[in-house]
Amino acid sequence: MNPVEWYYARDNKQAGPVSAVDLKQLAAAGQLRPDDLVWREGMTEWSAARNVRGLFEESAAPAPAGSPPEAVAPTPAVSAAPQVPAAPMRHPFDSLMDWFRPRFDARLVDSIARFFRTCGSYGLLVAIVLGAAFSVIMAFKADPVGSLLSGAIMLVVLVVLQYVAGKFCDALDRLNLATAGSLPSTLIPDGLALLSKALGVAVLLSSIIAAVQISAYAALPFGIAAFLVLCYLSLVAMNPATLNYSIGAQSGAGEEAIGAVTFLFKALMRLVPVAFGSGVVCGVLLLGFACYLPFSGEGGLSVAQITWKTAVYGLIFSALLPPAAYLIFLLYSLLHDLCRAILVLPSKLDTPAGKDADEVDGDEE
Repeated sequence: MNPVEWYYARDNKQAGPVSAVDLKQLAAAGQLRPDDLVWREGMTEWSAARNVRGLFEESAAPAPAGSPPEAVAPTPAVSAAPQVPAAPMRHPFDSLMDWFRPRFDARLVDSIARFFRTCGSYGLLVAIVLGAAFSVIMAFKADPVGSLLSGAIMLVVLVVLQYVAGKFCDALDRLNLATAGSLPSTLIPDGLALLSKALGVAVLLSSIIAAVQISAYAALPFGIAAFLVLCYLSLVAMNPATLNYSIGAQSGAGEEAIGAVTFLFKALMRLVPVAFGSGVVCGVLLLGFACYLPFSGEGGLSVAQITWKTAVYGLIFSALLPPAAYLIFLLYSLLHDLCRAILVLPSKLDTPAGKDADEVDGDEE
């Protein structure tokens, strides 16, 4: 089998052919940039070099040291590389995404996820302490039996959820690495990144306006948490490698549809550790505020109880996100495999009954 030959272009000037190993060396030496175009036999059009899996570490899934970029074996027919297309007019958003990618790469995305997961785990421990303190305060200020009983129930629930949430965050990471996918272009990732940024800013501004106009200060921490989660979703979409996704593979319409839906689903699942951590931090802040309210004057007890309930519900919901996401991930994986099996079914029906693929090949010979 002949080695795969690559062509590359810089500033609309075509060069090549070169081997896959030479192409990786050019990228390592800085003579091939992520924005430069590359092409090989079997590709229908030129593609940005950043879309070649394994060529640039910052834009591709981890690959063994020294390994060449992955490529599909060429067909026997020999064809020349297509002419380098004229550089199209770039939208300002394209330039904005190109500016963001190298500054917010996959390593940063993983670090942010670990940070928020740690905040969630330790934040629940702080919430347990604050919840116990609030129960004691309310026992002296209002109902001793009811406050201590509700506080004890809350402590047991939070202790269990603190353990469960951490375990299921690990399970989600394992499922993310175990499922791979591909997309033909960055259309969906870039679109999701821009929409997430715009929605995050809208949610943040709405929570600030609500806090100022109607004094709904309890909504402000959760608005900030939603803003952080949506910003993180934007970073995930800009770095498909964090979802074990490659860009540039050609596929049929059905496979592309499955790949697009799976990308959106995995991006949402990747948000779970950040949503877990930010939600817990907001709940802890509200619990601290609830502990202060009984000493703030008349009417403080009723407001404190409302704030305490809001904080507890937020903590429980945040801690339940990882196990719920894990179960949803498993159900989606079953549906995903079923859809792929349906796409393969027509080719299976074309095989003569009672014969496997080897026997059919033997008959043809």
